[in-house]
Amino acid sequence: MSRIVRAALVLASTLLLSLFGTSAVASAHTASNTRTWHLEQFDRTSRMCVHHGPDGRTHASYFIFVVSGKWTTDLKFGMRDLPPGWTATEHHLPPGSNFHSPDGGITVNGFVGVQGPASVPMTTYHAHIWVSDGSVTETLPTDIVVTTESWVDCMGRE
Repeated sequence: MSRIVRAALVLASTLLLSLFGTSAVASAHTASNTRTWHLEQFDRTSRMCVHHGPDGRTHASYFIFVVSGKWTTDLKFGMRDLPPGWTATEHHLPPGSNFHSPDGGITVNGFVGVQGPASVPMTTYHAHIWVSDGSVTETLPTDIVVTTESWVDCMGRE
C-alpha cells in the first residue's frame, strides 16, 4: 500500500472516529436531559436508630422516599450497603407521575422495608436507597445507627 493511500486512510479513520465519538457523546447527553423522573434528596439524611441487643433479636422498620416527575416504565428500587446480615425489600413503582403541588408539597410514593439482627457491631452504617429505570440509577443516602443510647437521643443527633 502506498504511503499516500495509508495517510488518506489514517486521516479518514480519524475523522470518522471523531464524528462517531461526538454523536455518541451528544446522544448520551441528550438522554440524560430528557429523563423525566428524579429521586428527591431530603434536607437531612434519613436515619433509623436501632437499640443494640443480644443475638437472636431482630429489628425491622422502613425508609420512605419520593420519586418526582413522570415515568413510563417500572422504576425498580431497593437498598444497598446495609449492616451485615440485614435485608431490604426490592420492588417497583409502576409507570406514573408525581409532581410538587403549588405550595411545594409532594406525595411520598415509595418505601423500603429493612430488617436484620440488632446484634451487629455498634456504629453508623451508611446505606443507600436506589431507584433505577434500567438505564439510570439514582441513590438517596440513609443512616442505620446501632447504639445503646435512647431513641430520642439518637434521632436528635446532627
